[in-house]
Amino acid sequence: MSERTDVTADSLVIYADCAATQPLTPAVRAAMEPYLDLRLGNASSAHASGREASRVIREARQRIADVLGCAPGEIFFTSGGTESDNWAIKGCAFYHRLRGHLAVSAIEHRAVLAACDSMEALGMTQTLIQPGPDGIVTAESVASAMRQDTCLAAVMLANNEIGTVQPIPEISEAVHARGAHLLCDAVQGLGQIPVQPRALGADMLALSGHKIGAPVGIGLLYIREGVPILPLLDGGGQEMGMRAGTENVAAIVGLAAAVEEAARMRGAESRYQMQDLLFEKLLAIPGCVVNGTRAHGKRLPGNVHVSFAGLDSESLVLHLDRMGIRCSAGAACSAGKHAISHVLAAIGCDAARASSGLRFTLSADVTVPQVERIAACTARAVAMLRAVRG
Repeated sequence: MSERTDVTADSLVIYADCAATQPLTPAVRAAMEPYLDLRLGNASSAHASGREASRVIREARQRIADVLGCAPGEIFFTSGGTESDNWAIKGCAFYHRLRGHLAVSAIEHRAVLAACDSMEALGMTQTLIQPGPDGIVTAESVASAMRQDTCLAAVMLANNEIGTVQPIPEISEAVHARGAHLLCDAVQGLGQIPVQPRALGADMLALSGHKIGAPVGIGLLYIREGVPILPLLDGGGQEMGMRAGTENVAAIVGLAAAVEEAARMRGAESRYQMQDLLFEKLLAIPGCVVNGTRAHGKRLPGNVHVSFAGLDSESLVLHLDRMGIRCSAGAACSAGKHAISHVLAAIGCDAARASSGLRFTLSADVTVPQVERIAACTARAVAMLRAVRG
């Protein structure tokens, strides 16, 4: 009897798409529960309920600042990583009256690249900084891209597709030596590698809650004191006059709990072990190639990104989904768009390889049998698609 490939029972599903989103953790859920009551006041109100909401937000901001090693007045709550990135870029561009130059790594998240494109359409100029074949952006390449009128450089801490970790402290020195500021999208880093903006040398740093077990729709932008930037949203003057809009108290509390939990970096070493095991088993499949460096410390723990040239990544994802393996073809924001990965193209992959990327991102709780099943199902999916192609 042939083995079924359609899997519906939750107990048979292996979730290997942690870079896309993480489920709400029990600790975060418990922290949020008291603040889900609709009777909780608006933090801008002068009455007791409003003062309580304001106090809760203030405490959450302090807790996050303690983890990130910065001042609470440098933490601004947003709706997530995309808003944080857009605010950093557009707020800087508007401050400079849409004049000047942006230096941007070619493997940034689409939120960064699209925001920079928008500013270029309004009159600014930009330079894309190319990474090496290993997916690393060097400080030298950033320095070469800088100009006298560069006002902002954007280099992410860890890539959301291939997991490569960038040398941000060295890049920061190169950026500051030329009088510019550095935006670091650290959305993928927290919980896996140390994230402290001052130690990294970042002038602005973006984080997103749903990547670390907080609810969707909450994030933050760190803005170093003294960095010139204009608000993205105008209105009631919330967030110290920098980000208007009534605060989501429960989500902010959840973000604080998630940041504290993520800072413990639970299971990083075991995720590296499971990562190595999965790489080894996938590389036993004919035609499998690794994208980006495999070096520990230069790649996020648990990130496994490979290509099977000639096969369509979306088809692979759908076949694996039927087998109970949840993975992705790359960045979640690009799913279903049938475009080649700009990240793989930037590191020199040809179209066949760049359109066949497969990303597995493993949780801290992944087991050896689960890794073996992921590899076995991938081998079957690859064989099935190759058989169809003839």
